[in-house]
Order: sequence, then structure tokens, then C-alpha cells
Amino acid sequence: MPYAIINKIRMHYEVSGHGDGVLLISGLSAPAANWALHVHALAQRFTVVTFDNRGVGETDLPPEPVYSTGQLADDAAGILKNLKIARAHVIGASMGGTIAMELALRHPRLVRSLVLACTWGEADARFLHTLESWISLAYRVPIEERYRHVLYPWIFSPAFLAKKENIEQVFQRTLAYPHQTKAEAIERQGRGILAWNGTRLKRLGAIRVPTLVLVGKDDILTPPAFSKDLAKRIRRARLSVLPGGHGFFVEHTDLVNRTIIRFLRSVRSK
Repeated sequence: MPYAIINKIRMHYEVSGHGDGVLLISGLSAPAANWALHVHALAQRFTVVTFDNRGVGETDLPPEPVYSTGQLADDAAGILKNLKIARAHVIGASMGGTIAMELALRHPRLVRSLVLACTWGEADARFLHTLESWISLAYRVPIEERYRHVLYPWIFSPAFLAKKENIEQVFQRTLAYPHQTKAEAIERQGRGILAWNGTRLKRLGAIRVPTLVLVGKDDILTPPAFSKDLAKRIRRARLSVLPGGHGFFVEHTDLVNRTIIRFLRSVRSK
């Protein structure tokens, strides 16, 4: 497994395919392995880079109490620089979207385009309360219950939840991953989200690269209103509302892949 020392910690990353660079950034507590089905599709046309954010997967769990969004963006920049990728299309989901925006603001020369999935610039009180609850429950609830009873009702749409085989497939695939996220990582990443929320709204207009904002129409965690606001604030941004909930890229993987590839190809042609 490839590793690199980035900002004084050991980070795990993977590279697949060939062509223009694409960087995939995961959400809260999610390892890079969750992108597997997207990597398979994208790597047929692009050089795809995935990595585990600090605290997650096979990347180190440094002891500081908060992993700031700026820190996570600097980690992402470090991965690109380590791989000598001068500019990349950057795709971020949920917390990964906040990191992607921060990367575009802090390291604009590294970013060729943005895909921001189920993310936000300023979340509402319900989202913030839910995040605080997740942080607290991470220390109290076994991992299996964390997924089934804490996360899944917020992540997936009613249609997806109605088919038990869908949930069982996702659950088994998730538990098969050998590097489960520790409660400390959830808290440290979560505290970074809480500190970042709403602080960059006035700066989002400084993002000048082509941007695609994606959201599931049944997302109750980061509802379409969050994405509509982002699309208004970021110049050259377009909004696409797709079927599904917060995890719409799991529920409708093929559709999401086609949508992203179509957007990336349009950027390449300019």
C-alpha cells in the first residue's frame, strides 16, 4: 500500500488509471475505500487519486483535539504535490466537499475544477445538532449499531431503506473493511466541521474554477437548499439534483459516475 509523509504524518493513498488527475476526498469518518465503485469508472479516463483523511483508514491518527478543515485541505494539497500532479479535478463528498472548497481557496493553482456532492457552506441548526449527537454516540455505541441505527436513517433515502437487501449489502461491505474509524477520529474531524461552518461564505465567490454541485433530492442531512445556496455563491457553478438521499452516490452509483464524467469531459474540452 502506498504511503507518504504529509505534514508530519503518514498518509495512505492509492493511484489508478491514466489521464488528467482527479482527486477524490471522503466525508466524515469515511475511508478512501468507499470510493471503489467510482474509481473503477473514473480510472478508465483519468488518473484517480484517493487517500485516507487524517485519523481514518490507514492514515495516522494524530493527537490534536481538532482536525481543522484547513489542515485537511493542506493534507490533500500535500498528496497532490507528493504525486507531482500540478492541477487536478477535485471531487468531495459531504465533509469532503468542505475540504475541496478550502483546497480551492488555499491552493487555487492545484484545482482545475470542483465537484461538490451533498455538502454545504453554512449548515443549519439541525445538521449541527445531529453532528454533535454523532460525536457523542461514537464513544457509546458499538460500530455495528453506529451504522445501522445512527447513520443509515440520515444517510439513505426512504426508497433505499425500504429494501432490506440494499442496507444489508452496504452494511456487510462496510464491516468487511479492516480499518474501522475510531471515535476519536469522528470527534476530531467533527469538531473541525463545526469550527469551519459558515466561516467561508464571503470567500466562496473567489472560487473561479468550473464547479458542479450535486445533491440528492431526498437528502435530509444536507438538504438541496444547502447546495442551491452554494451554487449561487460560487461563480460558474451549476447545480444538479439527483435521486436519492445524502448517500445518493451509493444509491445511484452509475448515474453519479455518468454525471461526473460528463462534467469533467466538458471541462477538458475548454
